[in-house]
Amino acid sequence: MSDSSPPPYPPADEPVPGPARRPRKAHRRTRRKALIAVVISLVVLGSIGVGATVGINRIYERLTEGTADFSGPPGAEKVVQVTQGSSIRAIGRMLEEAGVVRTEGSFVAAARKDSRAASLQPGFYRLNLNMPAREALTKMLDPASRILARIAIPEGRSAAQAIAKLSKESGIPKEDFEKVLDNPKALGLPGWARNKAEGFLFPATYDVEPNASAESILKQMVTRFNVAATATDLVARSAIVGRTPLEVLTIASLIEKEAKLADDQPKVARVIYNRLEENMRLQLDSTVHYAVGGAEVVTTTAEQRAIDSPYNTYRYEGLPPGPIASPGEAAIEAALSPAEGPWIYFVAVNPDTGETKYGVTAADHARNVEEFRAWLRANPGR
Repeated sequence: MSDSSPPPYPPADEPVPGPARRPRKAHRRTRRKALIAVVISLVVLGSIGVGATVGINRIYERLTEGTADFSGPPGAEKVVQVTQGSSIRAIGRMLEEAGVVRTEGSFVAAARKDSRAASLQPGFYRLNLNMPAREALTKMLDPASRILARIAIPEGRSAAQAIAKLSKESGIPKEDFEKVLDNPKALGLPGWARNKAEGFLFPATYDVEPNASAESILKQMVTRFNVAATATDLVARSAIVGRTPLEVLTIASLIEKEAKLADDQPKVARVIYNRLEENMRLQLDSTVHYAVGGAEVVTTTAEQRAIDSPYNTYRYEGLPPGPIASPGEAAIEAALSPAEGPWIYFVAVNPDTGETKYGVTAADHARNVEEFRAWLRANPGR
């Protein structure tokens, strides 16, 4: 038998070698571990199932946006506020919390179907409780639903006149406006304004929110002036006419007070420039009215024309220290682009229609003044 021969089988009476048997106690432990593993697996699977259900529900809610809606009829009136920078979702959340719509998602869903929703403006809106989201959105898009005080400030009003109208129509005490004007640094005036707001409260129509303050309204007006100053290129073009921006604005305020018709504004501007170049006193009643602070009528008295004030252009040569009113954009443009002409004088011969005549000589002016006096005789008390 060679060395490579397999070993002989054991004797028949010996058992065939096989895997060794574990003791009974170890076998019990193995069965227990298996059972525990099965239980843990079932628990884990059960947890996964619950988590999956919750997750699916959340995904569904997210997809449907919680679009439960009121079906109407609308309830009591409710005033809500949309703040600056609010997203559609934030507006929907606010409406839900206010009880206007049933869910934020219903409003979001309605807004996604109406491209006009992107134009919603900040402000106060008069709505109703329990509104269908689509109806709430439609009502908010209606300008009539916004709560605003719409205040129109005409051209040629002084700051005092403007705040009197603002106070009356907004309900804000006049003293609040006066306090802001006494220290107008927060209004955004240009640096060349010398920290005075006269002339910078731009004449326009303003929408005033119910919670507006005197400062916020005046700031809105100064902001609108800055827009007009940019549109007319006021600063750069002032240098072209040889004046500072404040001087041009002052001239524009005089034009606004003296010229009733748009066609006359560039001509009145030319008279002012011509008189300034000739070192002649402007002799404008409008500046005297501003100096005395009285009611404005067509003429001034000799006593008024004699007062000692830098705004009295009958007494002092040159321009007054600053604007006497807030000019509109057309008057600013006239001050920057005066008409060509030799005129030294102008007279509104009919203050009712605004008809104005111009003169080069004293004799021209005398004839025009006589025509104006004829109008005065025909209109006593004016």
